[in-house]
Amino acid sequence: MDALDIERADGTRWKVSLRRFVREHRFSTPDHVAHEFDILRLAEAAGIPAPRPLLLDAKGELFGVPALVLSYISGRPLFASKNVGPWTDSLARALQTVHAVTPDRFDLSGLSVYLREGMQERIEHEWTPAQTEPLLAEIHPVLEAGLGQIDFSAPTLVHDDYWPGNTIWYRGRLAAIVDWTAAELGDPRADVAQCRVDLTISHGIEVADAFRRDYERLAGRPLHGLWFFDLFRGVRALSQFELWLKGYRDLGLHVHPAEVDRRLRTFLRRALAEQGVRDGAPAP
Repeated sequence: MDALDIERADGTRWKVSLRRFVREHRFSTPDHVAHEFDILRLAEAAGIPAPRPLLLDAKGELFGVPALVLSYISGRPLFASKNVGPWTDSLARALQTVHAVTPDRFDLSGLSVYLREGMQERIEHEWTPAQTEPLLAEIHPVLEAGLGQIDFSAPTLVHDDYWPGNTIWYRGRLAAIVDWTAAELGDPRADVAQCRVDLTISHGIEVADAFRRDYERLAGRPLHGLWFFDLFRGVRALSQFELWLKGYRDLGLHVHPAEVDRRLRTFLRRALAEQGVRDGAPAP
């Protein structure tokens, strides 16, 4: 990602962001880059805080590789060290704008769909009971048995990688959600769970719970069955978090791997215990 300063003939200046997709990247194809451009157009139409799509160079005719030119968003990702309440509230409010994009209000036929069948495939083929990690082996049959209990009747636009590192803040306000590469039609609880997993890694389970409460308050309803999505998203985090920590360090946040391991295990153990507790409400 690069920032470009453009000077017009009349002397006025304009800053934009140039996002180039390197050839080796799995999403560096004309079709996928065009798809992301369309998703950003959808986000703009829906009033989601996100960069505005300005120019599509899907085939790399202008920039040598597939590329997008986007509006420039001033600011940076923010990890709260104090005033956590307003921070989690802002994260929840921004996510609400994403999940307000529903098939009855917008044409979402161009999005890939990731609901029960996609989750079933991942459970069957990626996580087997032969896991050498005992906790993951314990979770696997719970996911298999629990999938049929989940109601997937209210799909929405899902960012699929919603966490503080994919938000831009300016003067204490959330200005944009970025990196829409994996957006799809899915279950909104997947985004909530993913953010909760990342908040558990970066700040601890109490902050993850505060985010859940903010989201539920703003939605006006409880998130039944969230325990399942916490497990589904948390499994991958437990096996891959050491790779993720490099991204955290690049953003200036340093968490010891042993502490992350402890936090994630606590998060997953509690999600296991939440099955059937007030229909997925947090256990006391």
